Amino acid sequence: MTAIQTAKRVAPIDYKGVPESYHGKLSAVCRTSEDCAELVRGFGSPDFAPNLPVLVMVPGAHAPTLIAGMGYASAAELQDCAVVTWEEQTTKLAEGKPLLDFDAARERRGLPRREDVDAATRDALLRRVAEHMANPVTDPFRQPVYPNPTNKTKFSFQKMAAKDLSNAAGEKVPDA
Repeated sequence: MTAIQTAKRVAPIDYKGVPESYHGKLSAVCRTSEDCAELVRGFGSPDFAPNLPVLVMVPGAHAPTLIAGMGYASAAELQDCAVVTWEEQTTKLAEGKPLLDFDAARERRGLPRREDVDAATRDALLRRVAEHMANPVTDPFRQPVYPNPTNKTKFSFQKMAAKDLSNAAGEKVPDA
């Protein structure tokens, strides 16, 4: 059996209003709810899985939303995601709510509330300073370690300090 290869006519993407950095990097642009609902027709088949993302531009939103299929999600799945994204964003904009609730996202990930971060950071720094002040000898400050691409001998603070202390005691210290 021989298969006949035919070229599909793909509708060109209208990049009007799309940020310049996205030109040539999108598989489709949805500007209306009808565009989102007709996304499969633009791809030609519901099984087609585009590698490039779909851009959903809701009027009044701060930024467009990209829906990435990455060659795994079919056009039908991308269409469903685009329709849901369009509906969620338009209802949130109509109600005056922000599109992304940062406080809920922080709570889902187990992070502290935004109001508590400043106090917690101050407490942690004050505890660390108090520990260091109580034990300045046994709790030395940290020395930065830099990569050594040339493998030349470097003298760190600890080696120089040990050498200086032993010289003060009158001992002979071999060079490392």
